[in-house]
Formats: sequence, structure tokens, C-alpha cells
Amino acid sequence: MGALDGKVAVVTGASSGSGRGIAKRFVEEGAQVVLLARGEERLKEYAAELGDQAIPIVTDVGDPDSVRAAFADVEQRVGKLDILINNAAIYRPCAVELLTDGDIMRQVGTNFLGPVYTCRAAIPLLRAAGGGDIVNTSSESTLDPFPMLSMYVSTKAALEMFDRILAEELRDDEIRVTTLVQGTAFGAGGGTTDFAWEPENAEAASKMWMEKGYLGRVTGHSGGQDVEDIGDVHIFIVTRPRTQKLDTVYCRSF
Repeated sequence: MGALDGKVAVVTGASSGSGRGIAKRFVEEGAQVVLLARGEERLKEYAAELGDQAIPIVTDVGDPDSVRAAFADVEQRVGKLDILINNAAIYRPCAVELLTDGDIMRQVGTNFLGPVYTCRAAIPLLRAAGGGDIVNTSSESTLDPFPMLSMYVSTKAALEMFDRILAEELRDDEIRVTTLVQGTAFGAGGGTTDFAWEPENAEAASKMWMEKGYLGRVTGHSGGQDVEDIGDVHIFIVTRPRTQKLDTVYCRSF
């Protein structure tokens, strides 16, 4: 018996980074997992690797029409939803004065509006199932703001406040909302492909972060977390007794 037998979960950003670890651990614990991500090839390859319990749906969470279509597909194919994990995010290292309109809108769209769109679409399905869990991923960079990550950090901070309001709205529906303030994690599949968007900016940011000690602080003295361990944290959150809720969980490299 798995801890999530009979449960249906949606995981965004499921084809890379922490999303892969979360999806894998959820499948191992018996959940049927709907994988949402933009890149069709990588998404379908990973779903095939996970087996019949994984359902890939190509989705751009920053596009409200794409999100509506995805959750309509979830309702039609599996009929209910117990867990929503908003893991998808992108970051484009760049000084504020060099940000393009596209840089700004893409990060706001994916990192903040994306969870707003998916929560909005998921709430009726969670309510119909009698309640459930929403876990939204923030970042430890809100605790130690990185230069050249202004949009990423700002969108994560906005998400944390959104979660506080959402939790109050959904309390009577038996839908718990948890913010996971997550640190750096490593694993197969890589992370967001947007990091390679402009090598010069990425290199300048990495050099600054190294010289000023930011990278050392987030990787800890053990070299960082594994994405499957991040999956374990999610399992812990969503399997708490229904008499208990975890408002904010901090999970950082030791």
C-alpha cells in the first residue's frame, strides 16, 4: 500500500528538476500523476519512463487558455483531483536595466500568474473531491535575495502572499494550501531551459553569486539536495492528518 493510493495529483514543471523528483515519488506511492510541462518531447519521454500511472499533458502554465484546456482534460480523463503541486518556474539572470519586455512577462507569467491560473482551474475539482492539497513552490532566494534575479525573487515573494490569502478562502472547503520555500536541488533532467537563454548574463550572474558567497550559502556544506528528497517533502506535506496543516515549510540545503 502506497501513501497516495487512489489519489490524483497534478504536478507542473514535471519534466525537469524538482518536478521530476516529485512526480516519481508520487507515482511510487501509488498516485495517478498528471504531468504538466511545455516541452512535449521531454514530457512524454518522462511519462513513458514512469509508466501507466503518469499522464502527460503539454501545458504552458503562463497561458490561461492552455491551463483551462489542461484541467478540462484532467476532469474528462480522471474525473477528480486531490493534489495540485505548482512547481514550474523559470529564471533569467539579468540586471534590471537590461531586462527586456519578454524577460519580464515570461517570468511573471510562469512564476506568479501560472500558479494563479492553475489554482483557479483546480479549485472546483478539489472541492468536488471533498477537499485536498495545494502546494506552491517558493524559493529561498526570498530570504536571501540574489542580485540579477529581480523578477524571479519578486514573483516568488508575490506567490507567498497569494498563498496566505488563498488559504483563508479555501479553509471551509477542506483544501489546504502550503507554501514550500525550497532551496537548490539537483537531479536528472536538468532544470529550466531558460537559464541558457543568454550565456553572457548567466555567466556574469554566476560569477557574482560565487564571489559574493550566494552559491555557497544555497548549496550548503553537503553540496545541495536531491530532487527525489524534495519529492519526499511533498509526500510528507500532503499526507498530514486532515486535522493538521502546514502553512509554510522551509526546505533548504544543509
